Amino acid sequence: MIYLAFTEFALLAVVIYSVVLGIERLKFKKRLSKWQFKKSGVLSKKGSKLLRSIDVILARSGVKSKLPFLDAKNMMIVSAVFFAIGIYLFRRLGFAALFYASSIVYVPYAAMMLMSTVNAKKIKEAYLSFLTTFMGFYNIEGNIINALKSTAPYISEPLRSIIKRNVFLYEKTQMSVDECLENMAAEAGNKEFRKFINFAKMNAKYGGNFNKALMKLREQGEKLFSLESIKAANASVGSMVILVMIVINLLLMMNISTDPDIVYIVKNTITGQVIAISNAISIMFGLYMIKNINSSS
Repeated sequence: MIYLAFTEFALLAVVIYSVVLGIERLKFKKRLSKWQFKKSGVLSKKGSKLLRSIDVILARSGVKSKLPFLDAKNMMIVSAVFFAIGIYLFRRLGFAALFYASSIVYVPYAAMMLMSTVNAKKIKEAYLSFLTTFMGFYNIEGNIINALKSTAPYISEPLRSIIKRNVFLYEKTQMSVDECLENMAAEAGNKEFRKFINFAKMNAKYGGNFNKALMKLREQGEKLFSLESIKAANASVGSMVILVMIVINLLLMMNISTDPDIVYIVKNTITGQVIAISNAISIMFGLYMIKNINSSS
């Protein structure tokens, strides 16, 4: 029994040490020091795929606009803290504590994915109105950035804030039109809005009949609007149900871990460990399903 406890402690210590060491390496690597999420929520093209993915979800969920200091590297530190808290809370469950701690780390990301889906649904609902309003202002302004600036007050959130923030940065910094438009598309995360941005970037570079392209985009948007709205609604409901059940499960396991008799059985018997680890794996699978649902929505 002593050897088992020692082995579990050693494994937990190695995991915690690896996480801390990984964060330190990320913090001091020169190539990552240049890669960050600017105050506006602007995405850089440099950096690891993992950190870029975290920055994207921070932007699309709306968390970045409310907490400008929270970038990918800071989020990694928060995750390490959550992991340590999870290890402490579930330490009495033995080796299964690793799985529950990992689940706790991923819960905030799952919540942000749900928020991203809700925001994406709002952007889909506002897209046709945005396109119609933009076409009117573009015919007056004859300039994409000026037309976007004039359009922003007449559309709903979160698209309004995305456009206003990036146009403001374009006017106050040395950001190019291409970067400004690309940042809008990255934050919005909507396929139809991405099509609009791609056409806008091409028009800004090469010119052409932009009004004709806008008419085609509007026709496509009208055809897809109904189907996409239903799909996004289903994704939001499904994700919410799974996330609530996961949180309830974690709370129940935290409560169970305070009962010495149950803890003894779970920690010191093969059957108990199998049950605890299987339950933790099911939680992790639920979190993965949230990611999968929202990635495909």
